[in-house]
Amino acid sequence: MKQHQVSVTVNGRAIRVNPDTVVMTSADELKWISPGAQRITIEFEGAGPFANRTLSHDVATAPQRPRQKGQFKYTVALESDPSVRLDPDVIVGDPPTQPDP
Repeated sequence: MKQHQVSVTVNGRAIRVNPDTVVMTSADELKWISPGAQRITIEFEGAGPFANRTLSHDVATAPQRPRQKGQFKYTVALESDPSVRLDPDVIVGDPPTQPDP
């Protein structure tokens, strides 16, 4: 199991994420990190890969394990101003049949 992180940077009315696209397996975990005082929400199109389609700041910044495989488009938005947003991707595949060396 790998732990992935997406760093969310807010500069005025612009949001950037690093990495832009997360590629992970269904055995991995993912969390978003928002340095500074900016609180974010994550909302997936459709059902999304995690337990909930919308992740509050407190949930998004804790490790999440996917429940579905596929490619998922999501939106990162500021809690304080939901019109400030960005739309990156998460891609979830099968875990490897053998552990990484």
